[in-house]
Amino acid sequence: MNAPIASLYFVSAGMLLMGSFHAALMARSSDHVKAAWLFSAICLAFSLFQISNAAQYTAGDLPAAVDAHKWVNLFLLLIVALIWYLVAAFDDAWYAPVMSHGIAVLIGVVIACNFAAPFGFRFSSVHPDIAVVLPWGERIAVLSGEPSAASRVVRAVSLALMVYALLFSVRVHRLGARFASALIWGSVGLMFLTTGVASLSDAGTLKVPYLGGFGFLFLAASFSIMVRTNFSNRKLEQVRISSALVQEVERHEIAKQRFQHALNNDPLTGLPNRSGALDRLRILVDLNGLNRTVLAVFLLDVDRLGIINGTRGHQVGDQVLVEVSERLRLNVTDSDLVARLNNGGFLVAAGNLVSEGGVAVLYDRLAAALEAPFLVAGSELRITASAGVAVFPDDGGAAEDVLAAAELALHDAKRSGPGSLGVYRPSLKGNIQERIDFENALKEALIKRQFFLCYQPQVRASDGRTVCMEALIRWEHPTHGLVLPDRFIQLAESMGLIAAIGSWVIESACEQLARWHAMGYDGLRVAVNLSAQQLLVSNLEETVAQAIRRFDLAAADVELEITESVLMQDPESSIARLGALKSLGVRLSIDDFGTGYSSLSYLKVLPVHAFKLDRSFVRDIGKGGKDLEICATAIGLARNLGLDIVAEGVESEAQARQLRALGCHLLQGYFFARPLAVAAANEFLGGPFKSLETGAIPLEFVG
Repeated sequence: MNAPIASLYFVSAGMLLMGSFHAALMARSSDHVKAAWLFSAICLAFSLFQISNAAQYTAGDLPAAVDAHKWVNLFLLLIVALIWYLVAAFDDAWYAPVMSHGIAVLIGVVIACNFAAPFGFRFSSVHPDIAVVLPWGERIAVLSGEPSAASRVVRAVSLALMVYALLFSVRVHRLGARFASALIWGSVGLMFLTTGVASLSDAGTLKVPYLGGFGFLFLAASFSIMVRTNFSNRKLEQVRISSALVQEVERHEIAKQRFQHALNNDPLTGLPNRSGALDRLRILVDLNGLNRTVLAVFLLDVDRLGIINGTRGHQVGDQVLVEVSERLRLNVTDSDLVARLNNGGFLVAAGNLVSEGGVAVLYDRLAAALEAPFLVAGSELRITASAGVAVFPDDGGAAEDVLAAAELALHDAKRSGPGSLGVYRPSLKGNIQERIDFENALKEALIKRQFFLCYQPQVRASDGRTVCMEALIRWEHPTHGLVLPDRFIQLAESMGLIAAIGSWVIESACEQLARWHAMGYDGLRVAVNLSAQQLLVSNLEETVAQAIRRFDLAAADVELEITESVLMQDPESSIARLGALKSLGVRLSIDDFGTGYSSLSYLKVLPVHAFKLDRSFVRDIGKGGKDLEICATAIGLARNLGLDIVAEGVESEAQARQLRALGCHLLQGYFFARPLAVAAANEFLGGPFKSLETGAIPLEFVG
């Protein structure tokens, strides 16, 4: 609830309830038992008064505000009657209880009128405009209008109460009853102030909420202090002190236990953290050492958790982690260990395995547990987890050694892509060091201008003319030589470098396209591949828009290719991001179509212009069979949806002719050209092209 004033009323109501409870507890040992109980009742009435006020101020319309206002009136009337009784509790005069009972009867009549009247006892009519905007912008519902006769009577009673209380306070002060005098003076001052402000608010002169309950908080605290000073029973005081000491010891012990639990356990999942896991793992190592059995230690890391956090929010990411922890726990025994070591990293240690064959069985069980979709925030998410495994005693004789071996295996698994399993072997230590050197070189590659782009043409099947050049990044490593994207793109994602590299690719491709346009190839466009993090996390729209403006290109000159598997990781977020990109005017296409899952169910709602038929279907198309049927179905689907289709991996004239006969729009592959450096791409564009009907003829570039 975004209502600060209502929240303050609820907080004050809670404090008044505590004051009521406190006064009731102290009534037994106070010199003024009756007064203490009455004060407890007043605190309770004020608490309910505050809650009713909050209900009125947050009302959405006049009827709801009036209904809540009647309850405000009820508790206000009860407060007036209780304060009469409180003053009378200190007065020994015979008329004091008579007046209190008479006032109580009168209040009872007004209460009945309050619920019978259309607007409560305080108004004969109300202003229809109840909305009041407070200085900080909050809107509340405040009633004002014409005071009723009952309202005037209650105000007269309140004034009489103030006069009676003042006279009595002067009298008891002369007798030395400072406690009663101070309490009454405080009550009178509070009533005077709140009655005046409430009257102005009811008349509409002031547009403010009723604040009497907040002022009474001071009086409630003062009463508690004064009653406490009147404790006369030393034995009860000693019992209280003794009880407090016992409670303090108990609280200290509980705090100690909580500290130990927080020190060794993850607050989100309740699983042991790294510290707690090491303690448990040492015990498991010792037990399996005594039993001469195998202990398997798995480290699992949820792939692309950062993308989930970035697109769905950390709350959804936390729900995924909680669900992962539950699934892991359900697939191990009570004697096994499940722990959360870091953000998306989990440890599973299972002992008493007779052979390493049981390790494979356990991994299959864990992988199957994470394979089912995760229903989070009303939508399905599919995740994978990379895993590394080491076993005791073969891979280490101590808990720390086995854990370190599993970490090396996990590090190696991530090189093979999401969902991979790495098994520890001694040679990994050298391999990991080599990879660390590779990572360090990748960090400097962009700065040292070691990246460059190659371009592979996409030609029209109808006449063989080039309409698009796909930009493909390459890395000239200082020691490893030419490095293809499949070796470093995933690594760049895990290192957080992909946004910067992707921006460079878009900028460089647009710059080269502007040069080609200047050379006369006006209808040519450029295609750029996007990674998962670029699509779902980075500020991609701004990067593309800036590049288009900088090189004076049309938005349709740029095509962005998104791998189908990336789209299917989080279809809803992907559709939203693609919609934002499409609004820029750029072309969008799905790469490697047919290799993912749920393709057809999302294809009709994806805001794309084309999709690329994966090379795995094109490879054997000339042999007929299922691949030919798949290609024909995909091409027909694209044409029915009004989409272009690009066939990848065309390596022979027979494949090209077959795809053209099926109605494929664009072709790409080694039959036309391998990925070309800029100079070779210029030569290709300016040279002859392959026609599927008449062979090689001079190129007249047509967009």
